[in-house]
Amino acid sequence: MKQHTKWFVTTLAVASGLAIANSAQAQAITGTPYLSNINPADASFSGYWATPLATITSTPTGLEFNAPGGGGSFSTMYYAIPSGQQTTLNPLDTQVTFNFTWNSGNAVAGVNVLFALDDSMGGVNYYGTGYNVPSPGLNSYTLALQAANQAHVTAGAIINGLNFQIDPANVSGNYDITYSSITLSQVPEPTTLALVGFGTVGLLAFRRRK
Repeated sequence: MKQHTKWFVTTLAVASGLAIANSAQAQAITGTPYLSNINPADASFSGYWATPLATITSTPTGLEFNAPGGGGSFSTMYYAIPSGQQTTLNPLDTQVTFNFTWNSGNAVAGVNVLFALDDSMGGVNYYGTGYNVPSPGLNSYTLALQAANQAHVTAGAIINGLNFQIDPANVSGNYDITYSSITLSQVPEPTTLALVGFGTVGLLAFRRRK
C-alpha cells in the first residue's frame, strides 16, 4: 500500500472511531435504544389518549398511540421512570434527540409533538417540534437542553420522569404515532467533525487522482 493511501486510510479510521465513540456516549432516558420498555399500565393519560378512546401499545420500536384527532384532542401522558430504567447521564450532555414515527394520519396543517424531561433536581422543561407536517415514517429532532435541565444534568442529575403531549387538532381523523426514542448527548467536538470532514475530502481527492 502506498504511503499516501495509508495516510488516507489512517485518517478515516481515526475520524470514524472518534465519531463512533461520540455517538456511543448518547444515553437513552429509559435505558434502552427505543422507548420499548414503557408499560402503558404504569403511565397516566388525559384527553383523547384516555382509554378506550385511544389504543396505546408498547412495541419493539417504542410506545405507539392510535387515537382520534380533531377539535379538543390535545392529549397528555405522564410516566415516572422507575429506578431500574433510570440512566446515569454524562454531565457534558448539552442536547436531546427525539425520534418519533408517523405511522398514519392526515396532518394537513401540522402537528405539535411535545415531551417534557423531569430531572431528579426538580427541573422540568418542555420540548416541542412546532406545528409541522410530519413525514411518513421516522421524524428526528435534536434540540439544545433548556436551562433547568442543562444546569441539573451538569450537576449530576438524572431524568426520572417524562411527559408526552400532542396537539393533533389539525388531523381530521384517527392518527397513529410511535414515540420511538429520547436520548441525551454532548455536541460533537469540533476536532472530531474536522477530522471526519478532512478524511472524507482526502479520500475523494485520492479517488479523483486514481
